[in-house]
Parts: sequence; structure tokens; C-alpha cells
Amino acid sequence: MAMLAAVLGPALKAAVHDVNPADYPGDPAGYSDAVYQAMAGAIIFHVQTYGVVAVTVASVTGVTTGINVSGPGTGTGTIT
Repeated sequence: MAMLAAVLGPALKAAVHDVNPADYPGDPAGYSDAVYQAMAGAIIFHVQTYGVVAVTVASVTGVTTGINVSGPGTGTGTIT
């Protein structure tokens, strides 16, 4: 699955709702920090889980030499 706003939006909403304001009495800055950290965690999880990277390799070394023999190549990767 590709990255989708329809997936990320509810994940952000859930992350924010999981931060309980009652855990930060008299500490609005602490609550705000917790909300932003929860949102950041949801975004990072979404990118790492659903992000897809396509890689085009212009040339490759250590292979048979010659024009168009060792490249171009394509591949995929993961985000870590």
C-alpha cells in the first residue's frame, strides 16, 4: 500500500486522542509536547510502513563491461 492521507489522517487523530490532557495538569507546554511527539511518531510509523522507494541505478561496477551491459538497473528499497 502506498502512503495515503486516508490512512495517515486517522492515525494522527488516534495518536492525538491517546494523549490524555489530565496527565498534564497545569502543564500546557508538556501536553503540547506530548501531542507533537505522538503526531511525529504516527508520521514516522506511516512513512516506514507504507513508504516505497524506487531506485534507478545509472551504472553498476563489478559487472561485465560494455555499453548497456552493466546498467541501467532498477530496484526497490525500504525506508529505515
